[in-house]
Amino acid sequence: MDKMVSCKDFGSECTFTACAETEAELFEKVLEHGRTIHGVKEFSPDCYNKVRASIREGYCDLEDELCKYGEFCC
Repeated sequence: MDKMVSCKDFGSECTFTACAETEAELFEKVLEHGRTIHGVKEFSPDCYNKVRASIREGYCDLEDELCKYGEFCC
């Protein structure tokens, strides 16, 4: 199973969801998104802990995810 975390998990209106096979890959995506979109320069240990606690397992299939919300269905 893949690992996922979303900005919405932290009360944000941002629709970004990071999804990766490993926790390390997931953190890379979260860090890049935080820097480029939210202007975060550095993540504190508390932030890392919050992200780690919010990670959920599932399958990263964008089409299935979009279809679940009625935005795109094949």
